[in-house]
Amino acid sequence: MEKVVTQEKVPIRPLHLPQDILAVADLIEVCFANTMDPDGWEYLRRMRTWGLQYHNGFSASPASPPPMNGFVWEEEGRIVGNLNIVMPRVKSQHPLIVNVAVHPDYRRRGIAKRLTEKAIHYLKSWDYPSVWLQVREDNLAALRLYEGLGFRERARRTTWTATPSNKTHPRPLSAHIRPRQPAEWPLQAAWLERIYPEQVVWNLPLDLQRFRPGFLNCLRNLVSETPRLHFTALERGEPLGFCTWEATLYYADWLWVAPCPSWTSQALQTLLPTMRQRFGKQRPLSVNYPAGEDNEAFLTCGFSPQQTLIWMELPL
Repeated sequence: MEKVVTQEKVPIRPLHLPQDILAVADLIEVCFANTMDPDGWEYLRRMRTWGLQYHNGFSASPASPPPMNGFVWEEEGRIVGNLNIVMPRVKSQHPLIVNVAVHPDYRRRGIAKRLTEKAIHYLKSWDYPSVWLQVREDNLAALRLYEGLGFRERARRTTWTATPSNKTHPRPLSAHIRPRQPAEWPLQAAWLERIYPEQVVWNLPLDLQRFRPGFLNCLRNLVSETPRLHFTALERGEPLGFCTWEATLYYADWLWVAPCPSWTSQALQTLLPTMRQRFGKQRPLSVNYPAGEDNEAFLTCGFSPQQTLIWMELPL
């Protein structure tokens, strides 16, 4: 870490890489094994690959080290608490606290609180306006902890996932889908901003500039490992909603949906079955969506809620 942190009479110290990476990976698994998705397990695999190569004496590791920063709680040479910080790459983003983990044998001692306070103090020295974190909706203890430290809810998002299937889901007969036309981009952008507002889009794998029609984006799409395809749902010739399918190198491909605000359920029940039929036979599909909205439409189309996260912010 580049800045000196004031020493305290508690067993907190900065995370040291690569020395600590295997112990932190083990701690994360102990704490989150029951809730991790396949991408989380892949993240742990990368951590361990890099850590094992370091400990086995490989000076030039072919595995890219995961971007990690933060603090650990160490007692008698054992790391029993961890907190990582994802530092922003651009000014429009915010520092993000992640992987707050305390070994079950050491809980109820205030370790998570002290680690979080340490991170807040550290980030204040960088003059960021605020720090964010995400907590599972069902993690009530963590939610109370962060509220007690001054974090306030800014958004609540559910990730819906459909596993590969050949099953056909019915959609409204009066609607049909075709490729998006360039002239429809402004309307799609406006509807996307309602589902993916500025306060959350900075921490989603969503780059709206790459959705724009034009020669350069078409060229990028042709040579990209993760292409995008855009679609419009129409009802009696009028746009009912839009959906962009985006291939990924992770567990699931993304669907970025932009339904008409007045017809969200009908738009989703038109778009989602078509996307599953075209792209969801071999790969899972995931949708990040405002929590509590249009649940019945997602369930009807064969999607299941993977997790609901509360996005919280603390002014610094």
